[in-house]
Amino acid sequence: MQQRPALEQLLFFNANQHRVRVGIEQSIATYGVPEIYEQDGSLRIRVGDVEGVQTLFAVTEAGRPLGVAVFVRLADERFVVLHLGVEPRFGRVDVNTSVLFRLMHEIRGAARRTRGVHRIELVYKGRNAVRLNV
Repeated sequence: MQQRPALEQLLFFNANQHRVRVGIEQSIATYGVPEIYEQDGSLRIRVGDVEGVQTLFAVTEAGRPLGVAVFVRLADERFVVLHLGVEPRFGRVDVNTSVLFRLMHEIRGAARRTRGVHRIELVYKGRNAVRLNV
């Protein structure tokens, strides 16, 4: 797939990952290593042996990935955001913040539409995952 290198850059070689290193390490230790794979002509992401992992992509009109969010429904009442990656900020244009907010908005919308889900946890906030009520 032609977008695989851009997705690898967002997820594995992101220039901003030093900011959330502890959270990344915690997510990997708890849930497993994310892996990009192809299925039915599309790129997907799995995380360790976790079942039901979902991925949200933010892309340009040309299809270039700008952001990715990997999450899973756990214990019926919560979504856990396992990994986030957004294109680093370039120059004076702060695209990454709006992309991050949009990804989280979409996850929150999915949580609201999913019966029984009452909160979203962000693993990347270190030892104490941030909990957002839906």
